[in-house]
Amino acid sequence: MVRLNDSDEKNFKELRSLALGLGANDAFVVPASEIVLENRTVLKCRFGCIGYISHVCPPLIPTVDEFRTMLQEYSWVMLVDWKTSVKLDKDISEMFTRLSFESGGSELDKKYLEQMKNIIRDRKEIIQPGTLQLEKEAWKMGYAMAFGTFPGMCTLCASDDYTTVDCVEKGTSLCKHYTAIRPCLMGLGIRLDKTLEKLGLDLPKFPVLGIPQQYTIVLLD
Repeated sequence: MVRLNDSDEKNFKELRSLALGLGANDAFVVPASEIVLENRTVLKCRFGCIGYISHVCPPLIPTVDEFRTMLQEYSWVMLVDWKTSVKLDKDISEMFTRLSFESGGSELDKKYLEQMKNIIRDRKEIIQPGTLQLEKEAWKMGYAMAFGTFPGMCTLCASDDYTTVDCVEKGTSLCKHYTAIRPCLMGLGIRLDKTLEKLGLDLPKFPVLGIPQQYTIVLLD
């Protein structure tokens, strides 16, 4: 069992305070051993996700087995629950996958596209830069191997109107923000739902009605 010393306790409180200031609903630190990993999560990445060919997703990131070994070298992880402007209606949530592959001019399609804009905007402006800032501050505190994850595909190359993400849409071979990208947590094998359940917390299951939760994980050591 990893024990929390006084220095860690002080630092983790400061990191939580920073996370709240950066736009998080909450943030908390747990032993790295609490994170649930499953190899089958990459099925959701390879089949059915438009972010698969991006630089933060399989096969361009460590495999689940590789990450499982890496995670064992960490003592702590911070889970960060970010605020979001996304609010899903029942019809959007139930048909989210189909709508991501079929374009049309119906009112439902327009509602879906508007929510996708909100998702991309939140990730580009708040979640991804906030995660990187937490990683940086943890590094300054002495956690030399601090490392963040993203909640899904990278949005650093999102268009100005948040309708497209260039590296996903165009399949470019070179990343313009290579020092700022971080792997998708599902692509690494992290089962966020089971991890939260293990910790006595709930993650809404699909179809999600209302405001979905968007988590990132920052590895600390």
